[in-house]
Amino acid sequence: MSTAPERPVDKHDIIGSCHCGSIKFKANNVDLGNAGRCNCTICSATGKVGIMLKPGDISVTNTPSGEPVVVTYANSTDASLFPQELTYYSPAYHRGECKRGEEWGRHFFCKTCSINLFIVGNVPVNNIGEILSVNILALDLKGLGKDLKEIVKPEKMRYVNGLENTFAASFGEPHAHGLW
Repeated sequence: MSTAPERPVDKHDIIGSCHCGSIKFKANNVDLGNAGRCNCTICSATGKVGIMLKPGDISVTNTPSGEPVVVTYANSTDASLFPQELTYYSPAYHRGECKRGEEWGRHFFCKTCSINLFIVGNVPVNNIGEILSVNILALDLKGLGKDLKEIVKPEKMRYVNGLENTFAASFGEPHAHGLW
């Protein structure tokens, strides 16, 4: 496993949305130099490129009440803890590897256009703990004057082994069955 290259940290507050605009959000403290790909089946199938954030760094801004809803992890089946415009999928639950409410991670999608926006979870291996990942493809990079091609160059990417549930990270080279 290779180590992270030394680089300056480039953090931004960025707006984002799903394709249809039903979900609009603000992501805080986004380090554009920390883009990564996971080789699990759902991340590979949806083409997600993620950036890890801290729980609470994303707020859904266009809620029916007009009040932003902060996206945090809750190990609960209580749907009221999550913005109603989102639906989630838990690979581990749907594969029968855990009970509802015991998922390591939930992939959140827009209920209307099905865009994968966030992964929220609590990973018990390798002392990872609570995670929040935003899909960089849903962020308004153009509004920041940033070019996606520069951010996701393979040699700059962090690759995560979610397929084998080790979540080991390497830089510049995908794990087996991972995408570029």
